[in-house]
Amino acid sequence: MKHSKPILLFLLTMCISMITLTGLDIAWFAHRGNHHPATVIRIMPGSSFKKITHLLAEHELISSKVRFTLLNRLLQSTDTLKAGEYEITAAATPLDIIATLQQGISIQHKISFPEGFTLKQIENRLKTHNLCRADELQKLTGNPDWCKKWQLPASGLEGYLFPSTYYYNFQTSCRELVEQMLATGKREFDKIKAESPPGSLNRQQILTLASIIQKEAGNLEEMPLIAAVFHNRLRRRMRLASDPTTIYGLGEKFDGNLRRRDLKDSSPYNTYRYKGLPPGPICSPGGEAIRAALNPAASDYLFFVSRNNGSHQFSKTYAEHNRAVKKYQLHH
Repeated sequence: MKHSKPILLFLLTMCISMITLTGLDIAWFAHRGNHHPATVIRIMPGSSFKKITHLLAEHELISSKVRFTLLNRLLQSTDTLKAGEYEITAAATPLDIIATLQQGISIQHKISFPEGFTLKQIENRLKTHNLCRADELQKLTGNPDWCKKWQLPASGLEGYLFPSTYYYNFQTSCRELVEQMLATGKREFDKIKAESPPGSLNRQQILTLASIIQKEAGNLEEMPLIAAVFHNRLRRRMRLASDPTTIYGLGEKFDGNLRRRDLKDSSPYNTYRYKGLPPGPICSPGGEAIRAALNPAASDYLFFVSRNNGSHQFSKTYAEHNRAVKKYQLHH
């Protein structure tokens, strides 16, 4: 029985601590109530417990820095609160806040890039979300070691940033997000290529063709047929005569209308003037466009023209194509 006093003392201490914790929690909750909206706070890496407590008090998430400090000391949690961006709800008690900060799970934001977005459009969206400065992507592509790591051509990132939805937190850097997009693009490309028959085109050429298909197609179902047209033209050494490539080459000179004089432009992307594929992709193609580039439909089509309803009329001969142009374009 000689150990009964220490045991009783320990139990008494634990009871007092639990009562204190409950009291602190209830007192704080009664003060704050449910009328406050949810609050987002950012705890930067390296923040001291004192600084975290001050931040919580500044945002009126706790009513007393002293009580909050005492609560953390009782819980031995002063060194376990982690950096991150957190949304503290109106119903959160001090114990809830401590648990949230101990988990260290930051708010996840998302950013989406549609299929067919150009590098310029991607840059603008990254800047809008405050993820990349104007010159950051250029600096990345200007780094030979970095480009070698990702097996990028000298022409840059166009076509290699896979269009999808990405998640990031407040600590995600421009480089980290771009590398996430590159990694997704490489993974998706390798997967689709492994499922496709072997061919003579390299990755750059496949992505270039896929980007043209992405821009030309009105719907997913037509992509293999459009791919067949371009494969057939390449095989016959015909010009691709693609409006989207020529428009891409015109850059800021394009005013929304492709004119006859534009078809004589000297840009290497002008596939009305030069045979073969242009130097590189003209946008970021999605998985279906890449799949179509690697798996064209079995067809003898050499031409297609828009029906003005999101679909195209395909033709095998120039005479058929001219009739389709008269039907769907010249009479509209």
